[in-house]
Amino acid sequence: MERVRSQSGLREEDAGAACVVCDAMLEGARCAHCGAAVAPGGYRVLRLISQSPHGRVYLAVDGQGARVALKELLFALVPGVEQLDAFEREATVLRSLEHPDIPRFVASFKEGSGVGTRLYLAQELLEGETLLQRLTRRRLDEAEAWTLAEQVLQTLSALHRRTPALVHRDVKPANLILRPDGRVALVDFGAARHLSRDVTHGSTLVGTFGYMPPEQLGGTVEPSSDLYALGATLVHALSGREPADLVDEGLVLSFEQHLQVSEPLRVFLSRLLAPKRSARFSSAVEALSALRASVEALTVEPSTPVVSASSDEGAKASGEGRERSGAHPPVESTVEASAAVPVTVEKAEERAQPPLEVVTAHEETEVTRGSSQWSNPRWVFAILALTALLVGLIRLMPHRGGSEVMVVDFPDWGSPSYSPPQSQPASPAGHEKRRWFELPWSSGSPSSGSPSY
Repeated sequence: MERVRSQSGLREEDAGAACVVCDAMLEGARCAHCGAAVAPGGYRVLRLISQSPHGRVYLAVDGQGARVALKELLFALVPGVEQLDAFEREATVLRSLEHPDIPRFVASFKEGSGVGTRLYLAQELLEGETLLQRLTRRRLDEAEAWTLAEQVLQTLSALHRRTPALVHRDVKPANLILRPDGRVALVDFGAARHLSRDVTHGSTLVGTFGYMPPEQLGGTVEPSSDLYALGATLVHALSGREPADLVDEGLVLSFEQHLQVSEPLRVFLSRLLAPKRSARFSSAVEALSALRASVEALTVEPSTPVVSASSDEGAKASGEGRERSGAHPPVESTVEASAAVPVTVEKAEERAQPPLEVVTAHEETEVTRGSSQWSNPRWVFAILALTALLVGLIRLMPHRGGSEVMVVDFPDWGSPSYSPPQSQPASPAGHEKRRWFELPWSSGSPSSGSPSY
């Protein structure tokens, strides 16, 4: 048989000899020292799960060995009739519910009489830990918060769509069980209430401050009250701070400065925690749809746009991009991109240009650095042609004194190593201060590196 220890370390086989709460020796159906039950209603108590000022929750087994969560309420310790109503209400609500993330009703009964009366509620035992216990170790990250919100909204949607609608009224970390299978269960339906109308006014004040919306403090309850409580729970889970500490004088839960989350999650929380009911999601279904749309938008990667342009436009955009970023594309990529652009016969005839040759990344940078005057070979050709025309005219003109004027080409202008096409200018190599640039027909970089003209 499985061994289960109590908080004091008592083993299961010793449960009949000592109290599972205080370890005192047992002499009857109850512990004479602390009043803990031993086997109420045929359920044998194995250990204490939790306790409050007026009740306890035990781990117990029935006659067939099935484990249950057994709630006990001590009539003598109940401060008012509200607690009795809540206990009976939870039994009634659980009996009517059938949901995988809500504990299943097993049995309810009472023992004793008068001030010694004790009420019991046996329900399905849900393995796991509360979200409140988890937060004592670490906060939830954003992905976990989205998952938690989606699962709780699914449960709330099932409750709110009932006829009449059922509002939990006390959604908080202590009432959410994180189960080993990854599911989140909603427990403690003692504050739950069926709504006869869409909005109920004048209801009994129940819930936990910080998680309750402002209207619930005045007795107004509607389904969006649970959505607000879920939003406050998410803020607690993400920030590690109690919502009651973040509520300002206007009863607004100011959370923005305490969270480092994505903008979609921030907007989603703002809708859940809107002080005015009309500004919140109208239902859990709407909130669930908004959540899934936000998650989908966060997970979709932006696609790279495909740009189609002419060869001139593409080269121009490429040059501007390299000037801004300082990066140079690989030579192979440049060749492939140029080859991929279709050129029509008409365009080729209209623009008779010599074939472009691949230049190195360094040379291409120098071309980019050149002034706009020298970056276009047509300007060079036009200037040289005009110069040659003027020189020819001067040679043909006789001098006033009767002798010819001898005009000699500039000695600093050398001839290229080969004869370029006549439609192209010669490569300058003088001592005039200029930046290096590569002419379209050149086959390599200059032998002297990057000289100045």
